[in-house]
Amino acid sequence: MPLSSRGPDRAPAAMIEVPHCPVTSQARDPRPRTVLFAPKGGVTSLAFAPDGKTLVSAGADGTISFWDVIGRQPIGAPLDAHKGAVNTVAFSADGTTLASAGADRTIALWDATVRQLVEPRLTGHKKAVVSVAFSHDGSALASGSDDRTVIVWDVAARRPAAPPLTGHGSWISSVAFTPDGRIIASASADSTVILWDVASHRPLGAALSAHKSWVSSVAFSPDGRTLASGSYDWTVILWDVASRQPLGSPLTGHRNVVNTVAFSPGGKTLATGSEDRRLMLWDVATRRALSGPLMGHRRGITIVAFSPDGMMLASSGDDSRIILWDLGSAVERAPTRAGATSERLSQCPCVHDRLVRLSGWSVSQLRPGLG
Repeated sequence: MPLSSRGPDRAPAAMIEVPHCPVTSQARDPRPRTVLFAPKGGVTSLAFAPDGKTLVSAGADGTISFWDVIGRQPIGAPLDAHKGAVNTVAFSADGTTLASAGADRTIALWDATVRQLVEPRLTGHKKAVVSVAFSHDGSALASGSDDRTVIVWDVAARRPAAPPLTGHGSWISSVAFTPDGRIIASASADSTVILWDVASHRPLGAALSAHKSWVSSVAFSPDGRTLASGSYDWTVILWDVASRQPLGSPLTGHRNVVNTVAFSPGGKTLATGSEDRRLMLWDVATRRALSGPLMGHRRGITIVAFSPDGMMLASSGDDSRIILWDLGSAVERAPTRAGATSERLSQCPCVHDRLVRLSGWSVSQLRPGLG
């Protein structure tokens, strides 16, 4: 869960100028514009549907919202999902089921095709449920809670597949499955990550303990060989899953808590979001930032998510803004007045009168092939 502190102010953003776009000449505000505005209270989680056409956001106000990614419009009204904050949402791999969980200690399963709750809810945690993740085949769902446990659920039977997994000394902040469904990673405020063998429901060796503070987020690479963890110590660590050892030194560049990490679909790029309001993209092979941070949020970033084709990155947080970053358009450099530089997109990504802008970023590096 993110801290309430905020990062330092940043210089005005550089603008992405869109040729032949009717709004380009009208745009004067140098700050980034968000495409989607979620209900007030902050966004805690985002999930793209597997087809990339729908995005779901979870709100601290207890609702979930469905968004038409192409039309940049909400699909219906927000749905009342939980009593208290909705902490997490996740799609099954076939896109038919959406899981949500929240402060009310329950997990809800939704028919995503019609946006309707399918009763009964999953109950078993004694405190708020903070994170959920489906196995790739959709048969299992992992949930992590403030009660310090991880529960693996049999989705079809709607009951736990085994007793709760215990071993952490504090609340669980994030859970993730390997693509083959054999391992679950759980991150905790006890500053560790535990890798669990799904078949035996036991830890695979000792906890991963290289972070110096709470671990806030974990994600596996698409091939399952690498695990990324973000922490309240302001760093990101890449782990070799087989050896359970860090791959080199931690990634540094954020100026506050790292709340969220996500791999691109191809696994070559890692996105991280922080309380410092910075969104950063990293080259996984070199463990270096691709360029400067993407700026656009007014408060801390709580969640980032890649679209299934890797061409778009969604970010959101405490400011209730959902920014869709275009990572796939070819660009050409275009000069601007006073020696400044803007990056001109070769294809207009705007929808209606919305203009997407990036700041503090070398857009020439944002092209097909990132993931």
